[in-house]
Amino acid sequence: MSSYSSSTVQNTDLCQCGLLPVLKTSWTDNNPGRRFWSCRMYLRKGCGYYRWHDPPVEGRSKNIIPGLLRKIEMLEEEIKELKRKEQKDAMWLRVVIVVVVLILGLALLR
Repeated sequence: MSSYSSSTVQNTDLCQCGLLPVLKTSWTDNNPGRRFWSCRMYLRKGCGYYRWHDPPVEGRSKNIIPGLLRKIEMLEEEIKELKRKEQKDAMWLRVVIVVVVLILGLALLR
């Protein structure tokens, strides 16, 4: 899972690259859901500018949010695996149908 996400909220400060920073959301265990301003070039070795937009995450939220995020990730993986299994089962069903049709066709020709 990504450790941040982006938003397009406006900020008037410029980073050291001379660009308007973008508002991102941290999804780390230490700062779950906490927004921060970052250089637009963050993933491409930008200037390293960042400034917290939200106050620190405290209390119960700091303990619960990371667990919920892990649960979501686990369920998303389970959905992917079920879809793969469903595709495999559908392929085998098509194979069985073709074989049955061929067998019936051969039986009718005799």
